[in-house]
Amino acid sequence: MGADFKEKAKRTFEKCWDKAALAANTPDLFSRTADRAPSRFEAEAISGASIAIGDSFSVRMEGNELVGRRGTSPVIRLSNPSQTLVSSIAQGCNIARADIVASDPISGIFEVTIH
Repeated sequence: MGADFKEKAKRTFEKCWDKAALAANTPDLFSRTADRAPSRFEAEAISGASIAIGDSFSVRMEGNELVGRRGTSPVIRLSNPSQTLVSSIAQGCNIARADIVASDPISGIFEVTIH
């Protein structure tokens, strides 16, 4: 009877433990985990183009770079876009909007959000 009782109690405990672990790791309304990846990327100005925070550009894949244009003139370049970003832009007819949200005056690098 003693060995049989231990086996029955052990299984019940494991099931209870698994349910508690599942409940503890399931996100709820108050969890602070992000539900999507950040959409800020680094970009550099092309040929000393005049860029200010708040400017918007249309970006397209050209080769292995994303190039932002003002009209027909290339203005910014995202050199190493992630594969997720590339596939997302491909699903949007190979065009997206980039907004300048921050700049580093020393390095000349800009932060852009892609929409």
